[in-house]
Amino acid sequence: MVTVPYRLLRTVMVAAGVLYCSLLLEAVAGYPLDVHQSFLSELGARDQATSPYARAMDLGAGVLVLVAAVLGRPAARMHRDVAGLLISSAVFGAGTLFDSLSPMDCAPSADAACRAAAEFSALVLHEITSTLAGLGSIAMGIFAFLILRRSGGGRGRLVAVLAAAVVVTQAWLGIETGVEVLTGNDLHPPGILQRVSILLVCVFLGTVLPGVRHACSR
Repeated sequence: MVTVPYRLLRTVMVAAGVLYCSLLLEAVAGYPLDVHQSFLSELGARDQATSPYARAMDLGAGVLVLVAAVLGRPAARMHRDVAGLLISSAVFGAGTLFDSLSPMDCAPSADAACRAAAEFSALVLHEITSTLAGLGSIAMGIFAFLILRRSGGGRGRLVAVLAAAVVVTQAWLGIETGVEVLTGNDLHPPGILQRVSILLVCVFLGTVLPGVRHACSR
């Protein structure tokens, strides 16, 4: 990856990881929503005081990941799975970007009337963009894991484990949410699982580039 501005890419990805970590905003805001019942994306709902900040963070994270995908294009010629990682990063970035532009009208976990009217609101569009971002993060984890198999170093193995954890938790969350939407039954509160998954994605964004660079240089 010597042809890629590595330091710039690393800075961009670390910044994206920080901005995507809405757990920080939730903590600063004093946990305005039930962490067991709510999704972090509800912080961006139009009726929440945290909405402009949550949406700005998602917007910034999405733009930065897209910038990183563009800057990293020269590396795609080195390995096919690096190209896959960049493409999936672009999908994740686009989903996160559109997430910020299509907020929910209200936070379903905090308002029974909002839950009842959710299917007629912007929630449907938000679910589509969130699904796009989730699929992008799963693909990122898979391609990163494939790349990192080439690395025998401890750093590579740690990032590979992190990538696998992102895939498992994001897929688990997606399947559970999908089943709930299709059946109309609440399986169990999604809040903690989603927060763990988002935290893993944030750390992954900040560490994947050094791990991939190490793997590709071996």
